Amino acid sequence: MTDDQQEFELSGDHEAQPRRKRAAIIILVILAIPFLALFVANSWLQNQLDPHAERGRLVELSIESGWGVARIGKELEHLNVIDSTFAFGLYARFGNHDNFQAGDYEISEGSGVREAVAVLEAGPIVIEVELSIIPGLWLTEVANEVSEQLDLDAATFLAIVRNGEVRSRFQPEAVVSAEGMLFPDTYRFSEDVTELDVVRTMVNRFDEIAAEISLGDANPETGLSAYEVVVAASLIQGEARLDSDRPLIASVIFNRIEDDMALQIDATVLYAIGKRKSSNTAEDRATESPYNTYWAKGLPPTPIATVARASLEAALHPAQTEYRFYVLSDPSGAHAFAVSYDEHLDNVARAREQGLLG
Repeated sequence: MTDDQQEFELSGDHEAQPRRKRAAIIILVILAIPFLALFVANSWLQNQLDPHAERGRLVELSIESGWGVARIGKELEHLNVIDSTFAFGLYARFGNHDNFQAGDYEISEGSGVREAVAVLEAGPIVIEVELSIIPGLWLTEVANEVSEQLDLDAATFLAIVRNGEVRSRFQPEAVVSAEGMLFPDTYRFSEDVTELDVVRTMVNRFDEIAAEISLGDANPETGLSAYEVVVAASLIQGEARLDSDRPLIASVIFNRIEDDMALQIDATVLYAIGKRKSSNTAEDRATESPYNTYWAKGLPPTPIATVARASLEAALHPAQTEYRFYVLSDPSGAHAFAVSYDEHLDNVARAREQGLLG
């Protein structure tokens, strides 16, 4: 090989090396582009899912029935909760997070896609309304409270209670109305509650309490059925102001039943004449009604009022006494009890002296 040929080959190899380097660099760049794009896309997506910016104010989102992921995403972006409808749709669909309920939601601005989806999956805000029913209310009074507190229809409520649509498990087959089986308590309902919901909830609560105190068990102390115990409890509820008096009043009721005496309970007179306030005149007491225990012997056919647990327990387990009479003896509501009628008259005279009787 001549010197010229050798010089030419060396020169050619020297020029090829830079070309090979440039080609390698180009190939590396080409190969790196997808990875770089993937890195950039992943960084962007992660920032969309969990932005590092501070949360803004709470905003309200109302999702209407029929809205899909895209429509919800647009609304979230419009409210500045997320930055990208596309990222929301991507995360929701590929993560199987696309079953959102219609309703109202509260969410912070700048929450990001992941937090927005978590809020949506938790379900819409349930606005609650409260119903407070005190013991001793007549059914019509309960209906009025339901109407005033929940803005429901009192007539519809009454009809549901009376038509047998909802029944207590302690309610005899022959008794249609659930009157007296609506437990007095404080309840919380969603704002779309119906009259049927309220009746069912109150009756179910009554059954829970009745089961807790074993109302369904036969009671050898009284010889009454579970339902008759509830009727007696409603009379106790109407008469007693103090829990300590309830078992004693229960004993009077059962002693009088055993002696075949009229119960002569003033609360039944008021119920029979339909007046909360009355002087309880001889005319009132002569009202012909199965609920008037001055006119009819024995228990009324159904309970007359909502019944607290203490009254149910008193009727289920009355005190063991020989009492047949009672009358108010103290402004606090305490009663004086008597075995004989003469003793009772003395108690009545003392009550009149204190101005306790009308």
